[in-house]
Amino acid sequence: MASLTPLLANFGANELQLLSSYGDSRAHEPGDIIIKQGDENENLFLVLRGQIEVLQEVDGELKRVALLESGDSLGEVSVFDPGPASATVRSVNNSEVWLISKDSLDRLHTANSKVAYRLLKRIATCLSHRLRTMNDKFVDLANR
Repeated sequence: MASLTPLLANFGANELQLLSSYGDSRAHEPGDIIIKQGDENENLFLVLRGQIEVLQEVDGELKRVALLESGDSLGEVSVFDPGPASATVRSVNNSEVWLISKDSLDRLHTANSKVAYRLLKRIATCLSHRLRTMNDKFVDLANR
């Protein structure tokens, strides 16, 4: 698994190999549903190849809220707080996604706490950046 994503930045080849053994790589064709809004989710996903779209149901229609490409991640919250998915995720073209479940992450922690800690720290950093961006947007909207 190549280090295509900011989550895996600065991980060495041996660490990436270890991580890949705890996750699962899945190929998807255009239109494949990867996650369905409302379904239980406890997985972190990394887009290895292709594009996937994040859709939310609004008034009975699916509206695109994000387009993710190679190197992007999603589901970071789900490994800390499993629950219903807040959006549907669908493959736009031939894509490959790597996922790791909360349970697999727990097993990784038992086997190699240093690598698990580094991954969790990167997830927390990613979530912090997203939260900061959302806070900035909220403040901007509130001041209009």
